[in-house]
Amino acid sequence: MVTSKASSSLGSRTVNEVKRGGVIMQNTDFEEEIEKTKIFTIKTQVGKEQNAAILINSRADKSKVKIPSILVTPELRGYIFLESYEKERISDMVKTVSYARNLLEGDIPIEQIEHFLVPASSVAKIAEGDVVEMVAGPFRGETAKVTHIDDTKEEITVELFESVVPIPITVRGEQVRVIKRKEEEKENQEK
Repeated sequence: MVTSKASSSLGSRTVNEVKRGGVIMQNTDFEEEIEKTKIFTIKTQVGKEQNAAILINSRADKSKVKIPSILVTPELRGYIFLESYEKERISDMVKTVSYARNLLEGDIPIEQIEHFLVPASSVAKIAEGDVVEMVAGPFRGETAKVTHIDDTKEEITVELFESVVPIPITVRGEQVRVIKRKEEEKENQEK
């Protein structure tokens, strides 16, 4: 959205406020060029993505390169995404960072990395009937079977295998780790 002031004949209204018949009237003497950022992919040493991002950010601050954002995702190892205006300066800067390997050719549209920006539910990959291990809480180390999943609260209800009486216990999705999937169990029984 252009927010610069137009000529004195428009008064204090902005360019976008002066619309007539679908045409925006602009002053030809003053046009502000809006520069768009591009998203670049940087190949890094696997396991050192966070360190590379920190080093790139500090080098950018020192050399006055504008980097609005850097994205490090745990799902994509060995790569980081960087939003910037200047590809040449980023490419030169990446060569000086120890954990960064190189800047990949071309830029990528935001649609390709949107799924990394939305936080995934902790219970999204857990299904009823899965065998899980408790990794936190008072039942740490115990194995259990998932009986119910509450997606809105990101909680699951489990029944412990070692208990004498099956008591349903509700825990957060982050407190369990899937050991055996229900589908794997069915495949093993069919063989």
